[in-house]
Amino acid sequence: MEKKIHGTDNREVLNIISELLNRVGLEKSVLTKDVKGLFESKIKNEAELEIIDTLLLQIQTINEKLENVNWMNKHYRILHEFAQVCSKTLNESVLLLKAYEMVSQVMRTDSFYIALYNDGDSHTNFIFIMDNGEQAPPRRVELGENYTTKVIRTREIVHLKQQSKSQEYHAKMGEGEIDTSSCLFVPIVIDDHVKGVISAQSTADFAFRKEHEELLQMIGAQVINSIETARLYEKIYTMSQTDELTRLKNHRAFHNDLSKLIEEGNQEITLIMIDSDNLKRINDNYGHDIGDLYLKILANGIKDVSCNGIEGYRYAGDEFMIIMKSEVQMNIKDLFEKLQEYYMLNPIVIFNKQITVSISSGVGVYPQNGLTVDSLKKAVDEALYEAKEQGKNFMVVAK
Repeated sequence: MEKKIHGTDNREVLNIISELLNRVGLEKSVLTKDVKGLFESKIKNEAELEIIDTLLLQIQTINEKLENVNWMNKHYRILHEFAQVCSKTLNESVLLLKAYEMVSQVMRTDSFYIALYNDGDSHTNFIFIMDNGEQAPPRRVELGENYTTKVIRTREIVHLKQQSKSQEYHAKMGEGEIDTSSCLFVPIVIDDHVKGVISAQSTADFAFRKEHEELLQMIGAQVINSIETARLYEKIYTMSQTDELTRLKNHRAFHNDLSKLIEEGNQEITLIMIDSDNLKRINDNYGHDIGDLYLKILANGIKDVSCNGIEGYRYAGDEFMIIMKSEVQMNIKDLFEKLQEYYMLNPIVIFNKQITVSISSGVGVYPQNGLTVDSLKKAVDEALYEAKEQGKNFMVVAK
């Protein structure tokens, strides 16, 4: 005869416990009112029911720990995936979108933003805003009565669990009509400096947990570190492609740009080589500071005629290049005349004397005058030499 607990079959109770154990780690809570009620209906002895309650509490504790372990495993997997993305791209837009996608995998993001802040600024730059799945334009927001400012100033996380009439500020930065209820505003602190704020928000109450705060901190730090690296790389790259004196692109950028256009091979390209006529005399008579000013004005004239399809470069010394694409509705003669007009209107004034920049120019066209960078350069160099031979302030087009 089977042993019973005050008339209850042991096997029946054990089957219920076995079923609960099978659900451990699969659900957020295995200890429900229905489960408790089931045991209470089958066990009438208070002492035995107390033992069962203790056992159920232990099962629930184990379940919560396993659920947290599962969440953390997913959490760190997300961080690892995001770290891989950060190591492979310097594209800021890609980094921001991926950060949003990663966060969305593990928490509600009916609204989401990343804002950057620099010490001493009176504003924050909201560089990425998502609202109800739609990306909103970036915006600049002044520090003031808002949660972003509060987080920056206190360095403390703001966790709103449900919408309340006593809520201090309007939370959502997007344009959607539905207000958010649960909100996380997390400071991003790097090297003891607040670099920004990352926020996830939900229209549901109690949508976030403590672990979500940690996830936002880690992803926020990763994305801002990556953005700073990307911006530093872009700055260094730009400096490597820019002439320090004139701020025009340099010879390295010229070769890169012209090579790329020729490789594409789908349009006519006009190359103009420009050489100053009087730089040596200016340097000899007035010094190199005035000579540098002469080169700056020469470069400013090139910037003045530059537009979409016309790009200027300081090639070397007092030699400059202009690349003109076929899409530009301007002929070479008009461009040269615009340069001359600029220099006439912007002379150097020294010792009550006006010095007008004077240039000579050689012009060549791809593919007629050359199929490679070197052959096209050679054609315009020869045309420039001929212009110099004919006199100053003159232009020659290669035949």
